[in-house]
Amino acid sequence: MERPELHLCIATGQNLANLIPALQCAAREVWILQTPAMHTSAAHLASALKARGVETTRINFADEQVTALHAQAEAVAERLGRRLVAINITGGTKLMTLALTETLELALATGEGSLPPHLVYTDTVRGRLDWLRPAARSEPMQDILRINDVLLAQGYRRQDGTGGAEDAHWLRAAGERRAVTAFMGQHSRTLGRFFGTLNGLAHRALDAAGRLRESAQHFEFAPGGKAAELLRIARDAGLVAWNGDTSLSFLSSDSASYLGGGWVEEYAGLKISGARPSEWAPRLRVKNIDTGSMNELDAVVVHRNRVLVVECKAARVDGGSTSEWIYKASQLARSVGGVLAKALLVSAREFGDADRQRATEYGVDVLCAGDLAGLSDYLRRWMAS
Repeated sequence: MERPELHLCIATGQNLANLIPALQCAAREVWILQTPAMHTSAAHLASALKARGVETTRINFADEQVTALHAQAEAVAERLGRRLVAINITGGTKLMTLALTETLELALATGEGSLPPHLVYTDTVRGRLDWLRPAARSEPMQDILRINDVLLAQGYRRQDGTGGAEDAHWLRAAGERRAVTAFMGQHSRTLGRFFGTLNGLAHRALDAAGRLRESAQHFEFAPGGKAAELLRIARDAGLVAWNGDTSLSFLSSDSASYLGGGWVEEYAGLKISGARPSEWAPRLRVKNIDTGSMNELDAVVVHRNRVLVVECKAARVDGGSTSEWIYKASQLARSVGGVLAKALLVSAREFGDADRQRATEYGVDVLCAGDLAGLSDYLRRWMAS
């Protein structure tokens, strides 16, 4: 069956529902009907489409008066002429969708050389495209979206440098510390309290700018057990100087930052990389196109058109509370990833029952302290869901 190269959609607050069919069906041109309330969203959708080489046209479509809907739909039909078109009926109000489809179907399905429109609905929950015309059928969504598609559709842009030499350096350093990171993740349940101690020492060792201010630090008691084993592994990796007593020296600001909590971010990155999603990026700096506000995302994963926004936290709550972590993770995922996004909070700090309940209420998945060893299993489940 011939697929229309022209798509017509109604701008909505959930741009991915319009973006996915256009990309999956290889549309060469997309007309976006924008109501007064949806101008900004339409602009973001147009940016995402243009970045993929799709020609876009934005058409004003007022929805305040029901009596005007059919007249506007007729104007769109006249503009279409006899072109074959796919109409995405996912967005818009019911009245707007009915007026558009009824008018266009009538106008395009009659007369010589008529080409009745194709109607498609995007079912993001079930991961499929449902076609109502010309024949009822469903097709699974292809793994079509990448990080840049999602960001642009949501009104964000990557900042210069993201994905460049800086990230390559970070990934290389994470690989070199892999053994230390793996040990901490594997034994996070036993090492939970010691993570807090290391975080406190690292905090005292660094100044406000993250430079090494006082490398030599002291424990109240000489560490033993798994804590001592961790310090020996860290010493062998060239991160610290430690002779089994109460004295510890961080050998660089990078080492202090890593042992003070940065290892959680590296642990998440190594596990994500091992899971082999469609695309992922660490330390993603993004700018809101409309407000200019900046955010750094510890990791963003895109797989099968769904988005996982990962926030990593150390054992220290810097002047706030875990509630703030949960709220921030929830807001970032929704803002950056849209309707198909999930927030994951990875923390070396143990969460109490109240915090876990709050995370559930905000739709945030939590892996903390003793749960960290299960991150690979979590990623496999998320990717398969």
